[in-house]
Amino acid sequence: MQNVGKLIGNSDGNNPQDQKAHLAVRTLPELPEAPEEPDMISIYLKVYENKVDDLIKLLAKAASSKDGAKIIKNLPGFEGKNAVKELQKHPDTFIKSFQKNDDNLESLLDAIQDSKLGDKLIALLERTPAGHALFKEIAEKIESELNEYNEAMLQYEDELTAYEIALDEFINPAFLPQQDESASDEIIAEAEADAEAELSVEDAAAAALVEEEPLVSEEEEEVVVDEEIIAEGEVISDEVVVIDEEVLVDGEVVIEEEVTSDEEVVDEEVVDESITPPVSGS
Repeated sequence: MQNVGKLIGNSDGNNPQDQKAHLAVRTLPELPEAPEEPDMISIYLKVYENKVDDLIKLLAKAASSKDGAKIIKNLPGFEGKNAVKELQKHPDTFIKSFQKNDDNLESLLDAIQDSKLGDKLIALLERTPAGHALFKEIAEKIESELNEYNEAMLQYEDELTAYEIALDEFINPAFLPQQDESASDEIIAEAEADAEAELSVEDAAAAALVEEEPLVSEEEEEVVVDEEIIAEGEVISDEVVVIDEEVLVDGEVVIEEEVTSDEEVVDEEVVDESITPPVSGS
């Protein structure tokens, strides 16, 4: 683990100068401002300008059919029981009413352009050439009015994508080295293996040292080693030692007994008197 600490401590990222550089680079990005939502009601009023009469006349023709009458009686401005029949007979009356009352016209246009009921009505009216031409022109005008907004939205989406990338880099800086868990595990495992290897070497050295030291038992420590000191023919011993030696003197055997005791004995020889040495010349 010490090796791991050294690796981390010596890494470039822990250099104080690098840390200051990182702090200088890592600035919080600014969230882009989304374009203002368009006022669709105002756009509908603008694109349907001078087309309200054409719309009401198409509604009056569609009211004669079962499907048309079912849809129209649920539209704003036609809620009355006899509204559908009145529309068929006097469409101009409804045209003047919607032109005078902006609130009713806004509600009608919003329902036609932004509701499932309005989608069904447009699909029904587009079956006729006049209806097809009218809603094609309306769609083109709406798209033209929204063109500026759509371009602003595209730019906003690009800025938002760049912001998200910059924010991600701020949270997880791309310039800092990313180290996965597997690499960390390998470093830790390698450090542990090195530590175990060092311990094994130390154990082996200790074992070798123990083998080289002489083993001394308690019995050996208690044994007194008898030392024989020989100096100028003197023998000194702490024990009584009897040594029988056979000495051949002129062809006869002489048993020489040397007895040493705790006292010092110097060059004493004991000759067995029973053995008579030979007389020279006999």
